[in-house]
Amino acid sequence: MTEDTKKKIDIILEETVRIYANLGTKTPLDLGTKQAAKERERELIDLIKDIDEDFYHDNLMIPRAKTQEDSQQES
Repeated sequence: MTEDTKKKIDIILEETVRIYANLGTKTPLDLGTKQAAKERERELIDLIKDIDEDFYHDNLMIPRAKTQEDSQQES
């Protein structure tokens, strides 16, 4: 992973932390509901996938989709 990629991912992860740190505070950074927080978190995690798919799967523990080849090997 390049240093630039790492910085981009770190910024996104920091934003996800801020979402939950501010939830329920009634400040401008409060998204209001857990559902809104989860939706924004999902958007941010998807951004990470666009930046570095290996980090997305390996570090965030998001399972990889099975390919047709994987399915055939299991049979």
